Amino acid sequence: MPDYPDLELADLPNLLSFISPDIDRETWVKVTMGVKSEFGESAFSDWDNWSGGGSNYDRSAALAVWKSCKGRGVSLGTVIHLAKEGGWRPDKKELTAEEKRQRKSDQEERRLKRQAEVEADEAKLLVMQQQVQLATQRLLAEFTVARGKSEYLDRKQVGAFGVRFMKCAVVLSIDDKLQRCDLWAGDDIKRFFDDLPKPRPDNHSFMMLKPGTFLVPLVDVDGVVWSFQSVAANGTKLFPKYSRKQGCMHSIGSVADADVVAVAEGYSTAASVYLATEWPTVMTVDIYNMSAVVKALRERYPSTKFIIAGDDDPTSKGNPGRTKATELASELGLVVVFPQLPEQVAA
Repeated sequence: MPDYPDLELADLPNLLSFISPDIDRETWVKVTMGVKSEFGESAFSDWDNWSGGGSNYDRSAALAVWKSCKGRGVSLGTVIHLAKEGGWRPDKKELTAEEKRQRKSDQEERRLKRQAEVEADEAKLLVMQQQVQLATQRLLAEFTVARGKSEYLDRKQVGAFGVRFMKCAVVLSIDDKLQRCDLWAGDDIKRFFDDLPKPRPDNHSFMMLKPGTFLVPLVDVDGVVWSFQSVAANGTKLFPKYSRKQGCMHSIGSVADADVVAVAEGYSTAASVYLATEWPTVMTVDIYNMSAVVKALRERYPSTKFIIAGDDDPTSKGNPGRTKATELASELGLVVVFPQLPEQVAA
């Protein structure tokens, strides 16, 4: 924080008061990351009080974002920049030489503490990603089949390309304190819920997978399965906690021998593009992971032409799917295409 080394945790509420909590979600996340990168867990209360002033505040969702932020990538400088745009100006403080030394020492102590927290979080994440990977591989092999029924696929009018269907109910449980990821099926499901502590501790999470749900395996560029996305009959999409998403994808058709490959966010979009064009199409889960996937595929297949098949929803505020896809296409030097609804074609 070179521009304003005198800022302390006590200054944070005033700093945040110059930023509207109703900013767009991407900027809100950046504020969260910047605050946590500088002050760590000690800033949670002030950050939460600020977030709580937003019209769409959801405490459980906000807490999940706070926990997921690792304190890297965005500094408090971003927060200061946004606050200055809102009219904040630093107080002019005359500090003694001793006060300056103490504040510098306090800042270095915070930095070292955050670095230790980040390193511990990253070490735990790697272990838990591997545990989720092992559970995913077992889940796909033992509890799913290649053919099945899905109300979601029927509604979307797309087929099942490389997905797996649940053949029985399974609970996937994750305990990051014990660093375990377990599967429970049959009579063991009742035993799992009977033994589950109440209230459930923060270190313990689970997801229930039922027949009628299909799983989209997610692999890296080498084809190694790391995780999955579950899609329920009503369209609810979930991932296991700690599962690896960065650089992971699901391919429809063979990418290796293709001249043209399309990339799309969700499964139904990817399947629709494949059916309409016969281009191999890669599902990247979301637009934020698309860049990592495209870069990995480009390195592996340098002569292949990649095209972004973007989401386009004119009814959504700001049409973020189209906006982000257009920005990413410009960044990567790719062509971007958007689906046309029948009425748009007729017009």
